[in-house]
Amino acid sequence: MTPIRRLVGASLLALATLLALAPAPAFGQETRLIAGEPLFIDDRGHCAIGAVVRTADGGGGFLTGYGCGEVGGTVRLANGQRGTVEWASRSDVVAFVRAHQDWILTPYAHRYGGGDDLTVRGSREAPVGDSVCRSGPTTGWHCGTIQAKNQSLYPVPWPVHGVTRTTICVEPGDHGGPVYSGDQLQGITIGGSGNCRTGGVTFFRPIEQILPKYDLTLVTG
Repeated sequence: MTPIRRLVGASLLALATLLALAPAPAFGQETRLIAGEPLFIDDRGHCAIGAVVRTADGGGGFLTGYGCGEVGGTVRLANGQRGTVEWASRSDVVAFVRAHQDWILTPYAHRYGGGDDLTVRGSREAPVGDSVCRSGPTTGWHCGTIQAKNQSLYPVPWPVHGVTRTTICVEPGDHGGPVYSGDQLQGITIGGSGNCRTGGVTFFRPIEQILPKYDLTLVTG
């Protein structure tokens, strides 16, 4: 494992800055879970939906970033529908929100200005050097390359191991969003440094570390 003793800027987006201020969501009729769309947290700001998944008990929901709501707490989707954070893992830096029975689990990811919604086909791992893109409600769709894998972040509020480093930029409010190589989900954005004006780095938790551990299945098209 390759430790990073000092992360340029902020190693993980601090919870105080993860949550970008956002307007109050409007209520709608249909609830479709789409990766990359905003997730509002108790009127404090937002994160992003990271991966739409099915659970072993036949239900479903989505993964987002750790800190995007407290376990048992309420979060809101862009149409005003409310969900509950069922569990969160500090070591994995992810959290899970359980879907209501009438919510529609989709295989899509919002690409904002990057084109039509992406149809997610799987989660095949990309190698170092491959191009990857991420989606987030603050800055939209941005791309870069995989720089290194199996990274450890020090110092942060707690040690984080086994994450992947990329050259993608990230800003507050993009936390928890998805990272893709083509139509293959790579992981969940956990933080980074810099910004999308001057550039920076993004770290993500590989999705293949999460799906089997929590007995989840990625929703694909």
